[in-house]
Amino acid sequence: MSTIARRHALFALFSLALLLFGLVPLSKLLSLAYNSHLSYVPLIPFISAALIYWNRKRILVDLRTSAVPAIAAFVIGGAIYYSERTYGSHVAENDYLALMTTAVLAFWFGGFLLFYGGAAFRAGLFPLMFMCLMIPIPDRILDGFMRLLQYGSSDLVSVLFTLTGTPATRESDIIFALPKVTIEVGEACSGIRSTLMMLIITLLAAHLCLRSNWRKTALLIAVIPISLFKNAVRIVALTLLAIHYDMGFLTGRLHHDGGMLFIMIGLCLMYPVLVVLVRAEETVTNVDA
Repeated sequence: MSTIARRHALFALFSLALLLFGLVPLSKLLSLAYNSHLSYVPLIPFISAALIYWNRKRILVDLRTSAVPAIAAFVIGGAIYYSERTYGSHVAENDYLALMTTAVLAFWFGGFLLFYGGAAFRAGLFPLMFMCLMIPIPDRILDGFMRLLQYGSSDLVSVLFTLTGTPATRESDIIFALPKVTIEVGEACSGIRSTLMMLIITLLAAHLCLRSNWRKTALLIAVIPISLFKNAVRIVALTLLAIHYDMGFLTGRLHHDGGMLFIMIGLCLMYPVLVVLVRAEETVTNVDA
């Protein structure tokens, strides 16, 4: 067996052992993912693996053992794991899973450094760090983000009702009284799932299509206003359909299962922004050349 094949085999065995070690929290994470905003989590390892395989000739060109960084990663993972085992009973399930997933990933990064080295880690930094998207967002940060989406969407809903000539009285920040119905832009209407999916897809597009860090950042920032607009359009469209045609639109399939349709609408709105940034980058490159 060649040296490279031996490294692959040892890392595969290490990854399998680590998977068994973290089987309980990872199983809970997957179970939570199917019933929450974390529905994207099962896709993350496959996307990361595809990116590594796609760039394998660049990532795996200089293989060596980086013992010190590997030990540092193992120590970090061990410290997080110990903290969770000691104080885990005092945190919510989502935060517990965030700690355990972080610990498992720290161990896995340590294994990668041990078997492939620092040069390979730096060459594969994006797909490796992409794995961190498996870590659940801590409750406090998630609550703040959801409130931003909830209240931002409500403000745009008010604007769209005015633009469409719909008589709507804003009784509070998130409650609107209309002729036939009163609606509330609750947390479930915040669009957290679709926004996170748009952020992940946009992150991949930025990595693949752009080189400038500030343009990548600008593209990611653009997701928030576009997602708010997309979410407001969804709320207003369902409300108008309910008022003028059938109240069942507020509780029907389009309400509960229409997320993917509006994600596609949001991505279509993101596409011109990406095109503008790509063309601007090409223009700068041509001028420099």
